[in-house]
Amino acid sequence: MATHPDFERLVAKFCKHLDRIPLEYRTDVMACVETVFEVVDVKWLQLFPRTTTPEDTLREAGISSKRQAKHQRRMSSLPAGRA
Repeated sequence: MATHPDFERLVAKFCKHLDRIPLEYRTDVMACVETVFEVVDVKWLQLFPRTTTPEDTLREAGISSKRQAKHQRRMSSLPAGRA
C-alpha cells in the first residue's frame, strides 16, 4: 500500500498523545485511526498515482541493480560505437 508522504510524521504525532486516551478506549481509537489512514492512502493514490520506472519493472522481474547497471553501460556504449 502506498503511503501519504507525511504518514510517519502524522503517526508519530498521534502516538505522542496516545497516553492521554483512557486505556479502555485505545483499541477503538487505534482502529478508527487505521481506517482514516487507509482512506487517506486510497485518496492519495487516486490524486497522485504512483509512476513505475524502468528500474522498478526490472527489480520486480528479479533483475539485480548490479545487472541493471551492467546492461545500462553496455547500451550506452553502443551509440558511441564502442563495443
